[in-house]
Amino acid sequence: MKGHALVLAILFLATSLSGCLGLGRGGEGDITDRTPSDVRAEEYNVLYIGHSFGRRFADQLEEYAHTAGVSNHAQYIVFSGGASGAPDALWDDAADRERIKEFLDTGEIDVLVLICCSLEFIGSGLQTDEAVWNFTTYAVAQNPNVRIGLSMPWKDFPGNYSNASEHATDADVAFDGWASLGHNLSADFDGLDVFTINHALAAYELRRMFEAGELDGDVEQLTGPKPTSVFTDEKGHAGQILLDTGTMMWLEAVHGVAPTAMPAFTEWEADIRDVAQRLVDGDA
Repeated sequence: MKGHALVLAILFLATSLSGCLGLGRGGEGDITDRTPSDVRAEEYNVLYIGHSFGRRFADQLEEYAHTAGVSNHAQYIVFSGGASGAPDALWDDAADRERIKEFLDTGEIDVLVLICCSLEFIGSGLQTDEAVWNFTTYAVAQNPNVRIGLSMPWKDFPGNYSNASEHATDADVAFDGWASLGHNLSADFDGLDVFTINHALAAYELRRMFEAGELDGDVEQLTGPKPTSVFTDEKGHAGQILLDTGTMMWLEAVHGVAPTAMPAFTEWEADIRDVAQRLVDGDA
């Protein structure tokens, strides 16, 4: 494992379904503006803490859940960009840590989602991440029934890789380490529900499909405008087709809704529901 640590070290150097979305809390402002005082006991409250390679999926998740019939899903986000959004950086930053604790102090956070990767996780050869344990300990103390989600982003700076296959090199090693961490976390907390979201796969698969000509009519370039690209910038932030595909993977992980059960996307010629389904099924 330690031989692969460099792969992870370079990770963080530094919109609608068939027109039927918009069922969320219209008029209540951006999700990132919500505060702990907005948390309601009758809702299924999901808190995402982390950087932008997970934030945009969390941004969309509430509307997707409502479209899927999970009408009580409520989304909350504590965002910090780049490496400052890794678990260890969030725990070490007093302001971020206390804001996250304020949400957890409500006792009503049903799901806490974190995103890879802490410096400890990288430096330990994908073995340990004390910050994940710290956040889990605090979350469980406030709500013993909380679920923990561990999400895995793709490697940034996609232009540094000549093709999708090279971009995805050792991605399985990184995710296997993250998933193993999740198993250990669950065991340490007496079978706590810990799940993983490997939305990195959506980036690699959509890039492969674009390079193979399977996204003609949907994607015009690898990096460029959000509506017609896999990535929007040099850093590798997600284009809309990646956001839509990855959000369905989040929806399946959080609520068990199969991507193929979602309404068809009218804006994409490719059926990205099938793409997301293959990814969560491990068939891609």
